[in-house]
Amino acid sequence: MDVEAKPEASIEDFGKLQFQVGEVVACEAVKKSRKLLCFQVKVGSRVRQIVSGIKAHYTPEEVIGKKVMVITNLKPAKLAGLLSEGMLLCAEDAEGNLALMTPDKDMPSGAEIC
Repeated sequence: MDVEAKPEASIEDFGKLQFQVGEVVACEAVKKSRKLLCFQVKVGSRVRQIVSGIKAHYTPEEVIGKKVMVITNLKPAKLAGLLSEGMLLCAEDAEGNLALMTPDKDMPSGAEIC
């Protein structure tokens, strides 16, 4: 599958982002939203709230306990009135199906992705 290339980024650009392993400890559908789920994700000793538009691909019940890859240093944003403190990483296929990126080995919550 080929995707349209974005402009090149330098190693310094990439180095500005912090990627860590998180564990989903709670998740619920956002009321009055067709797309959003509200996650509580434990990253190290801190629990972050992350709002993600993946409701069509996952139920709250199937993500609880999953280890996921998170960008942890994005500027917080409000989505549907809820504060989102990071971003979950997903892959998307040609049909628009999403898959959460998960570590292939058991890694502790907070482990840095490098």
